[in-house]
Amino acid sequence: MFKRKHEFKPDKERSGALNKLYITKKQRRNIAKWLLMTLALVLISIIQDVIMSRISIFGTHTDLTACAILLVCIMLDPEVGSIFVLSASSLYYFSGSAPGPYVIVMLTLLGVLIAIVRQSYLRYSFVSVFLCTAAGIMIYEILIFATGLFFGYTTTSRFVDFCITGGITLAAVPLMYPVFAAIVKFGGETWKE
Repeated sequence: MFKRKHEFKPDKERSGALNKLYITKKQRRNIAKWLLMTLALVLISIIQDVIMSRISIFGTHTDLTACAILLVCIMLDPEVGSIFVLSASSLYYFSGSAPGPYVIVMLTLLGVLIAIVRQSYLRYSFVSVFLCTAAGIMIYEILIFATGLFFGYTTTSRFVDFCITGGITLAAVPLMYPVFAAIVKFGGETWKE
């Protein structure tokens, strides 16, 4: 007879398969973020394999996929970044364009260690992310060179080529950074400094 002004009213029932999953708005945004991240990495991998593998600069080619994996790992929390870099480097190896299975270990260790150093000692900015990505990609290229030298796939005279590959790859970081920064912020801030 007398209704209160603030009486509980249940939500309206909506039809559809996704509404029955009880996914919150934040969870939907996180799912969308990771799907966008996956699509961006697949697109970069396609650009690397189809376009950039045909373009030779100083006799070398870029390594955009490894650079993108390290870039995203450095931008994320070390806990989340470690899971990301492990799964992304595994998919990178199984895509067939990675140099070998050792790439999984190299990228995972480099990504996690550099992400920890970046979050512990540097503020989150483009300069700090760029410097950490530069260090990561150069160390990665040197490790690839050392592994190839150990297995007899390359010679010591090609060391400069691996360094040039790392330098040329770093030229793409300013192009990839805004895209991945927008995607990382899509699901909410990963941490507050």
